[in-house]
Amino acid sequence: MTITTPSRRHALSTLSLAGLATGIAAPAESDPTKHLNLDDPWDNLTAYLKARSDISGAISVSWTQGFVYSHIPGQPARKLVMGQGVKCTRCIKDDKGYEFLERECVIFSDAETGEPLKTWRNPFTERMVDVFHIQNASAGGHIDAVGSRGQHHTTYMEHAGDVTFFIDLFYSSPSKLSVKDYPTYAASDVYEGAGIYHFHAKRADLDNASLMSAPVTTSHTGVRQWLPWMEMGQWAGGVVMPSRGKKLANGIADLPKPLRAWMEKN
Repeated sequence: MTITTPSRRHALSTLSLAGLATGIAAPAESDPTKHLNLDDPWDNLTAYLKARSDISGAISVSWTQGFVYSHIPGQPARKLVMGQGVKCTRCIKDDKGYEFLERECVIFSDAETGEPLKTWRNPFTERMVDVFHIQNASAGGHIDAVGSRGQHHTTYMEHAGDVTFFIDLFYSSPSKLSVKDYPTYAASDVYEGAGIYHFHAKRADLDNASLMSAPVTTSHTGVRQWLPWMEMGQWAGGVVMPSRGKKLANGIADLPKPLRAWMEKN
């Protein structure tokens, strides 16, 4: 087993449904392979984006599903709602690296039925609250293979023909919602949390030069303060949001039908 040490981390996230269409090419029967050196900046970037997206420039769509759990010191965790994430990415290559574009939405649904929610009864406050689904604005940027911040290196683990790229992101920054101005919605004047990302692919697919987008399974765990729409104010604790999913071979056509129908309508 090999685990690399990062020279820098790239944590770009976010998306909406506009333009979600194409999917993953099936692995080629032939094997015009080049054994990528995952410690070389260009090879590492190429393999990472084949796993994360599609290096041909086509749109890549992925989907995740999981539950949102409460985490309050001294209390058992409670399953609160279901979260389904849809991400749309695109990579545009140039002589320095790739322009990486990503948007995302997360739809919160009833934990039992999977039906997207308009309102939700908070079990801690017994209040009925309006649900705000995540529709992140466009995020991304240029990823240099070699640039002013050094050589690109997404961390990875390799073992027995499998490669897992991973990003362990911890953040802390001034909150957009101050406690003074938004006491019902803001947990703190500092927004803190973590996002743990995994992208798991077969080494043979990453090495296959005729394959622009590798089949991938993904997982993400978010550790966050209370979601503002839950109206928990400064209650101790927050939420843990584990999810797992995959890149969709047929784009949005592979989304669960109830989710796709809801997103197209809304």
